[in-house]
Amino acid sequence: MALLTSQIDEDVEVQLLLNFSISEVSDLPHNVSGILNGQYEDTINNELSAFIEEVRNGDSLEEIVNNGLSRTDAHLSWLCAGVASLLHFVQCNWTGPGIDNDIDWLKTRRDEALKHLSLHDGCNVNVRRPELLYLSKTIFSNADLQLKYRSCVWWLFRASLLHQHALDEDSGVLYEETENLITEINNLNILENLLCRLSFHLEAARFYLHYRRVQNSEKHLEYAQITAGLRLNLEGAMGKRTKYQQEEKAQLYLKVEMDKDTFPSVDCEDVPKSLTLNDELRLEHIEFLEHMEETKLGMVEEAIILAKYDELQLCQPRHKLTDEEIRPYLTTVIESTKNWSLKMTSLCYRCSLESDDKRTVERSMMQAESLLKDYNDVRAPVARRMDLFFASGMRPVWTLKEKLANVMLSLGLVKSALEIFTKLGLWEDVIVCYTVLNLKHKAAEIIEQEISKKPTVKLWCLLGDATEDVSHYEVAWKLSEERSSRVQKHWGFYYFAKKNYVEAVPHLKLSVELNNIQELVWFRLGYAALQIEDWKLAAAAYRHYCALEQSTFEAWNNLAKAYIKLGDKPRAWKSLQDAIKCNYDRWEVWDNLMVVSIDLGHFSEVIRCYHRILDLKNSHSDVQVLQILTNAITNNINDADGNPASRLLQNSLELFGRITSNTVNNPDIWRMYAELVVLRKTDVDEEKAAHYLQQAYRFITSDPKWCHSEDTTLNVLELCCNLAQTYLRCATDIAVVKKRKMLGSAKLSLQGVVKKVKEQEWNNTNITQQLMKVAEYLASISNELEQIKPTE
Repeated sequence: MALLTSQIDEDVEVQLLLNFSISEVSDLPHNVSGILNGQYEDTINNELSAFIEEVRNGDSLEEIVNNGLSRTDAHLSWLCAGVASLLHFVQCNWTGPGIDNDIDWLKTRRDEALKHLSLHDGCNVNVRRPELLYLSKTIFSNADLQLKYRSCVWWLFRASLLHQHALDEDSGVLYEETENLITEINNLNILENLLCRLSFHLEAARFYLHYRRVQNSEKHLEYAQITAGLRLNLEGAMGKRTKYQQEEKAQLYLKVEMDKDTFPSVDCEDVPKSLTLNDELRLEHIEFLEHMEETKLGMVEEAIILAKYDELQLCQPRHKLTDEEIRPYLTTVIESTKNWSLKMTSLCYRCSLESDDKRTVERSMMQAESLLKDYNDVRAPVARRMDLFFASGMRPVWTLKEKLANVMLSLGLVKSALEIFTKLGLWEDVIVCYTVLNLKHKAAEIIEQEISKKPTVKLWCLLGDATEDVSHYEVAWKLSEERSSRVQKHWGFYYFAKKNYVEAVPHLKLSVELNNIQELVWFRLGYAALQIEDWKLAAAAYRHYCALEQSTFEAWNNLAKAYIKLGDKPRAWKSLQDAIKCNYDRWEVWDNLMVVSIDLGHFSEVIRCYHRILDLKNSHSDVQVLQILTNAITNNINDADGNPASRLLQNSLELFGRITSNTVNNPDIWRMYAELVVLRKTDVDEEKAAHYLQQAYRFITSDPKWCHSEDTTLNVLELCCNLAQTYLRCATDIAVVKKRKMLGSAKLSLQGVVKKVKEQEWNNTNITQQLMKVAEYLASISNELEQIKPTE
């Protein structure tokens, strides 16, 4: 009997998690049936009827829940109350339809809820009925209930993610707490149910996508895809995109293949409608030349595809080409899904995608307006809106309103946008609208009006931004009991904008200490630290930023700079490797990597970097780097991996060949080219070396004033010695006519140099010694020529 009860309990847990029945279980408990039918408010009132007075008049809600669970066996009642409370919160803020009336006895806990949920930075002002979220989190956090129903941990994970959505700022504390719950859920027996396991991995992926942790989300999405037997491939097919297109061209589409049957689904008859484009040029859908066979998908498979779209959008830079590549994922879901949450979310994504294109921006606006009507439309059952809600990535309804206002603003409908922004309490956007209307003073006035109604940390910060009065940040700081990361962020940004980095750093630093997942604050703290030459702080800040946002090459580049200043070149080298992964087309980053590579002895990397720089800017001269590379190969020095540098001789010659084809007038590069080519030790290479040295001689002496500088004079004399040596080696086994020509050329070069240097009457030992050597070589060459001069 106990085993049967346990099995029924687990079946109930599974059905509550999935929001619909997947097995034939007769006589479901009334409270469970009520939840599955969307009767959330009734369930809360019924299950907690014995505690209404305590909730209305008692001390803390946590004590009431803990005492209630300790003195009763009605664990299922509390579980159902928690689930109904959380789903009712979802209905009020995400799925609709909206409800005007509060639960009076629970409303008394609203201030307590806001205080606990705000985490010192404040909840979003648009959150409705926060006491429902607070109640559900309190119930799911109870240790006794978690022992009885292990799925409580999963529900707590869901509640925590909704908690994050209810906040204005991403919270590092909440992130860590919620991530720890993922590990606990992963060990639950309930995941033996394949559909539960799929739902869990989708929800975990959605959690990481919210925080832009793409690498973590990839793992969960990949597992979900494998479990579902789903293969997704972008392929091309001939088709037409516009109404007047004469010829078909290659178009992208998503080819979906499945190894398994679809998972159980529940269709919703009244899903939000996709509006037609009604464009005079573009077709509503791509017209493919051949009929594309469509794979029948269930809502779980559609949720995987939609999450994949979101992931691809996050991990790639925003560009029209990128949008075209990922659009087929979105189109597949929009056209096939009968799931309310997935349809709503996918259409919201399309609104964002189309808001920047003049041909689609009007549909974007009208679609957003249509979705807001769908939110309030009572035809779609409340329960069906909840199917796969937690795996859909759906955002709160106020974000859709914000999107609508932004589209209106882009279309020039400033007053309409201003009205929405004001209702949403988006005062930063209100300031933008008033600025466009040349009424910036009104922004400060309206914020002051709001403060007079109910002062909040956020409002005081925004007033400080609008008036540039630091005292307002001080008021906000005291109001937050000196624990708000937002206040310190605004304060730091104020000084940062004025380039007062010394003042900005302490505030930015304190802000990230209070909340460590603020990407922009870490980035600006790193930059400010660089400006005041606090290299250690700069490295720490950029390191944290790169852990949160891995695709910004400037951050990796600046991190490398900080490491170089700290003398840690190996870490700088690794950072620059990451920088070029983020931006392959910035020659400055390649140049930095090349310089650090030469210092560390990564000679093959130096050659690769130099080639890439030439790809990007055609010509580039870094004599210092090339000289170190040449010396390493000439002296056969071991590189950073212990390999002899001489193995790079051929690669280096190819590089020098490319450099000299674009940069012909640099004598140092020609000299080094000669040093390297002679290492191949063939007669042809000796002649090439002589030719390259002659080129170097020609360019270094092209300036008539070369002999007025000590350094240049020494360089010319040394070059003449190398030139003479090379010509004498070349002239050993060649025809007399050719030998006479080569030595004659060398003699003329050396004679001109000797004459000019003597005219300067240098009193420099080094020059005198080098001049004597050149004179000796000149004598040797003259003797050789005397011996082979033609007889009369």
